[in-house]
Amino acid sequence: MKTRRWFILGVFFLVLWVPFGALAAPRWLRLSWTRPADTSMTVTWTDTVPGDGTVEVWDPDQNARVFPATSFATGAAELGATYSALVEGLLPDTNYRYRVSSGGGTSEWRTFRTAPPLYQCKPFRFMAGGDSRGEDILTYIPSMQWDQIVLFAAAVQPLFFVHTGDFVRDGAQPDQWEKEMPRLEPLSSISPYFMIMGNHDDMSPEGPAAYFNQLFETPANGPDAVDDYFSMVIGNVLIVGLSNYTFDYDQQIDFLRAELERTKDQVDWRVVFFHAPIWSSGAHGSNEDNINHAERLVPLLDEYGVELVLNGHDHDYERFHPSRGGYGGIPRQVNPLPFDDGRRGTPQGTVYYVTGGGGALENIIFYPYVEGYAMGSAHLNYLVIDVDRGQMTITSVDCGVLGVVGADCSTNLETVILTKEHSVCDVVPDGGPQDGGVDGGADAGEDAGGDAGSDSGADEVADAGADPGPGDEPDAGADMGADPGADPGSDPGPDAGVDAGDGTALTDSGGGAASGCGCGAAPTGAPALLLFLSCIVARRRTNPRR
Repeated sequence: MKTRRWFILGVFFLVLWVPFGALAAPRWLRLSWTRPADTSMTVTWTDTVPGDGTVEVWDPDQNARVFPATSFATGAAELGATYSALVEGLLPDTNYRYRVSSGGGTSEWRTFRTAPPLYQCKPFRFMAGGDSRGEDILTYIPSMQWDQIVLFAAAVQPLFFVHTGDFVRDGAQPDQWEKEMPRLEPLSSISPYFMIMGNHDDMSPEGPAAYFNQLFETPANGPDAVDDYFSMVIGNVLIVGLSNYTFDYDQQIDFLRAELERTKDQVDWRVVFFHAPIWSSGAHGSNEDNINHAERLVPLLDEYGVELVLNGHDHDYERFHPSRGGYGGIPRQVNPLPFDDGRRGTPQGTVYYVTGGGGALENIIFYPYVEGYAMGSAHLNYLVIDVDRGQMTITSVDCGVLGVVGADCSTNLETVILTKEHSVCDVVPDGGPQDGGVDGGADAGEDAGGDAGSDSGADEVADAGADPGPGDEPDAGADMGADPGADPGSDPGPDAGVDAGDGTALTDSGGGAASGCGCGAAPTGAPALLLFLSCIVARRRTNPRR
């Protein structure tokens, strides 16, 4: 009996010291787009050493293709080798199943969805958040809340997720990336994930040698051809990410201008995200140390009518009324939206959000005071953004306060609806009507957290690791409009998963986010093993051997 107890204790401490990701390979699956988002997908993962790797992809008609991966050593034992494969020749707005192989191992099946056709107007949903890092107290301790936020986000299954920076506490420490990467996988393995570098993520030297750049793939289509800043077009939306802390920022602003000019008649919405806020009532304040070169940036945003700017850095939530000016010698003009107490209408100026509530220590004494402030909260948070032609609905999800337990993202802070008087979707170049107004099934944020557990156990979710045989065809028209505040411990409903054609959902988030078990968010990695061991001990106590 004593030997058994010592064995269990030994395994317990081993689990504490050895990250679970180090015990299994391939691991840390992450999706992104480095080529057109409607016809391709870039699949990246980590294994122990470089070698041969492949991605196997099944389309809705049960046709399988295999794509080769490149690989390289990161130079840090904790981060092993990075594998990446470009999957091309895909159909727009279509669900695919995939799995990766390397080092003699194969991952579980996952799903992804390609973007709507370029410059067209089929509805889609994406999400945004940031500042999910942990704290370095004797050793690096990840945020206990970010795990749960990832699971909530994975249950929604956004088309993609943008992270406004500060993923780790010190970007030069490989062990911190090692602890954070497996926690991201339930989301990054099913939704393309784009992070912009925060002040805690960078390291010297900048560029390809940095761990951020070695782990994540982006379009890297700026003049420096690096992952630090980039642009992409998704449907009728231009997305541009800028890096406050690496590479020449004036050159990045020039790049932004070129992208705004190139797409000015082709998109309805322009979204720019970077780490440090232009406007903020938080601890860092507005345009900290002029890191945004705001005297150049803000007039550019005004000139091209950029509708939405997403920032982090301050660990809170804050929304500002649409505004123009305030920098570059131009007086600031604040123009609240005309309807629903400033929450609905056509914006006259840029709407600025601070969404730095991903799990880092929040600004508990946060008090909004900066001119143009519309709403603020010290709570953890993320954004769910639904785009449907000339309407953008932004639901701010409330994940509660930082504590010793996981986050609860089942309620909303607010919902804001931005509208356009005219849309590029109204006509196509030949003057005919644009067929892009089909309802994507999203609930436009009206109940982003209200019915989080309403259909718990309503339908069984199948194991995504099953072999895709006949009858397991993914439904190319599956509705991705899950409730933005969906409870990861409950079944997200029939429209959250990918329909296999026989009523079962094929998507497995890897962390219990859509398990349908009604048992709450399943722990992953080391916590899961600890839970398993505790169950063994409890069972032996209740059922002693006679």
